[in-house]
Amino acid sequence: MNLDNFKIQIRKITDFSEDECALFTPHLKKKTLKKGEYLLQVDQPVNEIAFIEKGVLRLYYQSQDGKEVNNHFFLENDYAVSYLDLLKGRPSRYNIQALEDCELITFEVQTLTNAYDQSKNWERFGRIIAESVYAIATNRFESFLFLSAKERYLQMLQDYPFFIEQIPLYHLASYLGIERESLSRIRKEITL
Repeated sequence: MNLDNFKIQIRKITDFSEDECALFTPHLKKKTLKKGEYLLQVDQPVNEIAFIEKGVLRLYYQSQDGKEVNNHFFLENDYAVSYLDLLKGRPSRYNIQALEDCELITFEVQTLTNAYDQSKNWERFGRIIAESVYAIATNRFESFLFLSAKERYLQMLQDYPFFIEQIPLYHLASYLGIERESLSRIRKEITL
């Protein structure tokens, strides 16, 4: 398994030595998902984290009226996990599904916990990832409190410019909390 890109990406977060990488790399597994397959489903235990080498995943839940509501998308070089469920040690309340064929590197949560105990850099890595997840969740929550649908769309374009290129519009509409027709209207207004 070629781990060059994985090492490059984790070293963007903190300065890992080869010895620190060696604590972790023997526990990594390669996984592929076909479009439509699941990395995680509701009520499953959250015991692994996936690094996305190739592909796109979506994190979504089923609303009480039966609609699928997209909460986030994971692109190449992202880490995919139902993070709050992981922290609380509870079964997932979300599904994580491949929107296209995906190549992943997965590792057990326990592997990360063990690395925290052996290396300050791994502990720092975990803190920085946690801060990033918190910022993403807070920005999303606040966008629904303070922004109109058009403003949420413009914020998405600014924060996640690759979403528009890689994710179907009906999934983006769900993510933005609007109907697809409203998203089409907003996009038309902006391009005029």
